[in-house]
Amino acid sequence: MALKVGFVGTGGIANRHLQNTAKRDDIEMVGYADVVLDRAQAAAEAYGGNAYESFMDLYDNEAPDAIVICTPPFAHGDIEVEAAQRGIHFFVEKPVAISMDMANGVQEAVETSGIATQVGYMFRFSEALIQVRKLLADRPIAMVQAHYYMPGLPPPAWWPYMNKGGGQLVEQATHMLDLGRFLAGEVATVTGETACVRDWIEVPDGYEPEGLLKYSESFDIPDVTGLLMRYEGGALGTLSCSLVPQATWDVGFKVVADGLLVTIEGPNASWVGDEEGEMKAGENWAEYVLYELYDQLLAGSTQTSVPYLEGVKSLAISLAGYESVKRGGVPVRIADLLG
Repeated sequence: MALKVGFVGTGGIANRHLQNTAKRDDIEMVGYADVVLDRAQAAAEAYGGNAYESFMDLYDNEAPDAIVICTPPFAHGDIEVEAAQRGIHFFVEKPVAISMDMANGVQEAVETSGIATQVGYMFRFSEALIQVRKLLADRPIAMVQAHYYMPGLPPPAWWPYMNKGGGQLVEQATHMLDLGRFLAGEVATVTGETACVRDWIEVPDGYEPEGLLKYSESFDIPDVTGLLMRYEGGALGTLSCSLVPQATWDVGFKVVADGLLVTIEGPNASWVGDEEGEMKAGENWAEYVLYELYDQLLAGSTQTSVPYLEGVKSLAISLAGYESVKRGGVPVRIADLLG
C-alpha cells in the first residue's frame, strides 16, 4: 500500500523534494498547501493530487500519512504541532524554527505524539562525510573551522528580516553548525559577534536586481557574523559568515584532529596525516535524507537518523550566538536554551 504524502510550502527547496518523491512508485502524492495558491496548483498539475491555500484544509481533506514541510522559518510551529496532534509524520526543512520557544513547543508535541520526524540536514547522508565521522571517532579533535561567504543577499522577501528568517546564521549557516555536531559532538557554549558593515537600503537609481541582491529597501539582519564555540569534547570551533557582495561564493570547512587534517567541500571530503584519502558523495546523496523517512514508515518504523530534536539542537547554536551578542559577547550555554 502506497504511503500518502502531502506538501506544505511548494516554492524553492520544495521542488527538489517534489521531484525526488515523484520518482517513487510506493508514494502517493495526495495534496499541496501554499499561501500562494498558484504554486500549490502548479504542483498539483505536475504531480497529481489537490491544491490548498491552508495546511489545515490539506490535513482535513487528504488525511496524509506524512507531510513534507518547506516553508520559510517564521511560518513553522502550528504546521508541525497540528501534524503531531493528528499523528501525521513529518519531514521539515531547516531551520526548524525562528525561536527556541517555537522549536521547544514543537518538540514537546512530537514527544507526546510518538510520530516519526526527519530534518533536512542532507550532509549527514553523504557517504564521504560518514567516512570522515568514522575516521574522527577515536581521535581527539582540536578545531572545527567553517566559513560561509555569499556574494550578496538571497532574493526571498522575508530574508532581510530577523523576525522572519533569522539572518544568515539561522537560515543558512545552520548546515555548517549541524555538520560540526555530526563530526565533533555537542557544543557546550557559544560566543558571538555580529555587525552590519554595508549600507544596503540606499538603493541607487536604475538598480535592477538579478540573482543575489546588492541592495534592499529594508534590512535589519547582520551582514557579517562570527562565532566561537567550545565543544563538550574539548575542541574549539569557529564560524564566520558574510553577505557582503564580493566576487563569488566561498564556503569552507576543516577539522583538525590528532594525526589528521580533514577538508570538506560540499558533500565531498579529503584528508591528510597518518591516513590519506579522498571520497565523493554518491550521485544521488541529497535524496537520502527524505527517502530514509519514507523507507522507515513503509517498514513500520518511526526511527530516523535526524529526528526533530536534532534540528532543535542545531538551531540552539545559532540562537546562542545572537543571545551572546545581546549579553555583550559573553559565552552562552546551549543547555540553557533547550527545553
